Amino acid sequence: MYELIQHLIAFKYACKINHWSTDSYSKHLLFDRLTEDVDTWVDAIAENYFMATDNKKVFKADILNSKFINRDLVQSCEIIISYLEELQNDGETNEGLNSLLSGIEEGFLNKLALAKLT
Repeated sequence: MYELIQHLIAFKYACKINHWSTDSYSKHLLFDRLTEDVDTWVDAIAENYFMATDNKKVFKADILNSKFINRDLVQSCEIIISYLEELQNDGETNEGLNSLLSGIEEGFLNKLALAKLT
């Protein structure tokens, strides 16, 4: 689950790098739109999984894992979607957490469609 948080943070960071690097105003806005909800999802995972189990010690300053930063946002979305599916199917998460992960997956399917526009 911690790795999912790292993927989500890296995705947002990659969107921001692309946002700051483009000369196209429409892409500039699109990259911002791709970052929507990511902070909310990270916070929900942190609170519902780690804080609920009193496992707050996992959070370190190096939570942004540079190996997960992929400026190919389509590929990044596909990786995150695949990772979300694995977590939902591994049998180690409860119904509430699966519902949260399913909602994030739905959000990333929408982000994938938007990323294909870039």
